[in-house]
Order: sequence, then structure tokens, then C-alpha cells
Amino acid sequence: MKRIGLKYCGGCNPQIDRTALVVEIGSLLPPDCRLETVKPSHAYGVAVMICGCPTACADRPDIRGMARRWIRVAGNTIDCESLPPVELAARVIEIIDRAGMEDNSHPDSQPST
Repeated sequence: MKRIGLKYCGGCNPQIDRTALVVEIGSLLPPDCRLETVKPSHAYGVAVMICGCPTACADRPDIRGMARRWIRVAGNTIDCESLPPVELAARVIEIIDRAGMEDNSHPDSQPST
């Protein structure tokens, strides 16, 4: 099972429906992947930061250390690229897929069990 980290912001100024977005992302993931919000014992290969607005208050150094690759959703942007809200979940999945391929080519990668 591939674990994908998930971090929410505090939700003080949401410009997107963070919960609906995460539900949609989860529904688009392959069956062998799951989102989880637990603090890992080792850094996630990839994680998604769900911030409701462009301030992205959850994007802090202590959080960044929890994953090797973060996908930062901040309002209607992903990694500083503006997108229509209806495209956010699909783009997150595209980036997760690309990150998975990069992890598989990394010499330290372990096969999933």
C-alpha cells in the first residue's frame, strides 16, 4: 500500500472546499494508494498540503520535513500554478503519478509490500 501524506491548514480563510477536494483526490487514487494524516516515522515519498487560501500557512519547515516531495494546494493554485477549482484534484493526481515514477527510479526506493 502506497501511503501519501496529507496536511491541512488551519482553515481560517478557505477559498476552496478543502474537505471536498480531499474526498475527490481520494476517489481518483488507485486502489493501492491511500491518504493519511498521521505523522510518519520516516518521511513520506510524496504528500499533499491542502491550504484553503494562497497564504499557505501550513507550509512551514517543520512540516516540510515530513515528506520528500510536497504538492502544495493553496486556494486555487497548485505549486504556484493557478487552476480552475474543477481541475485541482486531477492535477494533484497527475503530480502524485509523476512523483511515484520518480520514486521508483530512485536507488533508495523500496518496493511496496
